[in-house]
Amino acid sequence: MLYRQEIIERWKYPHRRGAMQTSDAQAEVANMFCGDEIALFLRLDADKKKIIEVRFSGEGCALMTASADILCEAIEGKTVEDARNFSADDLLRLYGEPPTPGRLNCVLLAHRALARCLVMV
Repeated sequence: MLYRQEIIERWKYPHRRGAMQTSDAQAEVANMFCGDEIALFLRLDADKKKIIEVRFSGEGCALMTASADILCEAIEGKTVEDARNFSADDLLRLYGEPPTPGRLNCVLLAHRALARCLVMV
């Protein structure tokens, strides 16, 4: 099997895919090597200290879509500070299987979008 079942499921049926009409932070990034594109949306509580909803939209490969869904699930409900401390290595650990060097950018694209979102908060 090329990818583990969870990656396939999250690619086909992502739980947190969809743009937000209103968000407190939004960032779009692209992978120039393969053409993957993602927009990440954060909705915060009234004090701007806790992430209450995270969504993503965009077009990309299975790895990008699955890792974006994993990232959204991991940071939803966390504080902004916890999200700032959520590292690329944390995402890779949750992703589970090490991507090939050529696909690492695909898996980490959502993390790049998160970093850009958090600059706005």
